[in-house]
Amino acid sequence: MRKRKNFKLEMNIEKEIGQDTVLILPDYDENGCLNSVIYHTDGMIKVESKPFDLIDTNLRFRGSSMRGAVEGSSAILGKLNKNPVIIDRDKGIILLPSKSAILDDCVWLSLQHIMECFSLEGNQTKVTLSNGSSIVLAGSKKSIQRRMEKAYELQFKMEAQKRIFDNGRVISENAYHLVKQAGQVNYEHQVE
Repeated sequence: MRKRKNFKLEMNIEKEIGQDTVLILPDYDENGCLNSVIYHTDGMIKVESKPFDLIDTNLRFRGSSMRGAVEGSSAILGKLNKNPVIIDRDKGIILLPSKSAILDDCVWLSLQHIMECFSLEGNQTKVTLSNGSSIVLAGSKKSIQRRMEKAYELQFKMEAQKRIFDNGRVISENAYHLVKQAGQVNYEHQVE
């Protein structure tokens, strides 16, 4: 993972990765600086931030980080070379990288917007997207589908964990009242 010296959370609506985000492309400006192009279902926007940093900012804005998301993904799926990343579990926003996330030419695809993959000559794959667009990526159809399968597995396991946790809660019919008496260090539990 990349290390950053002075992280400053700068988030705005233009940088938001949401349910309408289809993919994030690396894009070099005229000065050779790496930026991002975020493609949404209804258009695109250029952002002065590297894709890795853009995703990290979105995760930090939601109370996580790229490191935390990758470690969480690895804990659930096992150590992978190209981990999918959950941006927002409740909204089902999961991004999968076209290659290693630390490479500057990594393209990030939103799992919910991938419709189909087709093999092309020269070890390339055409990915059709939910808005009728498509992108041609380096790599075999099999490798991209494997990353999609891992992203679906991550989504399924996260939902299963949530269901287990939610169903495991027992709602007590006994109310209680907690009081800390003057001069005491602990609260006392009093059943009503």
